[in-house]
Amino acid sequence: MENTFAEKGNIALLADYRKPMKHPLLLELFNHWEELRGNRIAPLRSEIDPRRIENALEHAFILEQVEGGDPRCRIAGMRLSDLMGMEMRSMPITALIAPEGRDAFSIILTRMFANPEIVELHLSAAHSTALSAEMLLLPMKNDMGTVSRILGAVITTGLLATPPNRFLITAQKITRIIASDSPGAHQAMAGFAEPANGFAARTDPGTPPERLRGYLRLVKNDD
Repeated sequence: MENTFAEKGNIALLADYRKPMKHPLLLELFNHWEELRGNRIAPLRSEIDPRRIENALEHAFILEQVEGGDPRCRIAGMRLSDLMGMEMRSMPITALIAPEGRDAFSIILTRMFANPEIVELHLSAAHSTALSAEMLLLPMKNDMGTVSRILGAVITTGLLATPPNRFLITAQKITRIIASDSPGAHQAMAGFAEPANGFAARTDPGTPPERLRGYLRLVKNDD
């Protein structure tokens, strides 16, 4: 069966819709994730091939679920450190958000681990009108098959202020994933179901899975 999504009760082919993400680096990241995902809820973290997302590495991060706390950056691209004026590896990703917006951001992250979703956020700098950003968040599974990682990226537009640069969420798009390994999903159903515009589906196989060692050239890694 073709990948489909539901929009206001209507079923349409995902391929009939364009991805709403504007920045090509976010599309590069999403395309690689989607190719690896196939008919599953999410790909494995170990399947991510840094050669396929080389242009996005500086902006990318991998979050690790932390018991009793906000997800922390296990891997963080250099642009995140530029935004914050500090090394973001091992830091909670909520540090990028202004204090008044962190509770809402934490709820989004918690929900992604419990009920995996694709999240797109539009951000505006908390103390500058000259800086904005887009953030993409994509769920990943660990080797045990549990969604405990998030692959993400932040792309900024405008001038950076003196660090730390923190943001407020001004808009969000959340896409519920329906796949063959979803609880209660139809056996042949795979794709996204959402109340807004859908993503274009890609069904071609991804490259052979490889570990993230390639990240070491551009970002810090504590693996």
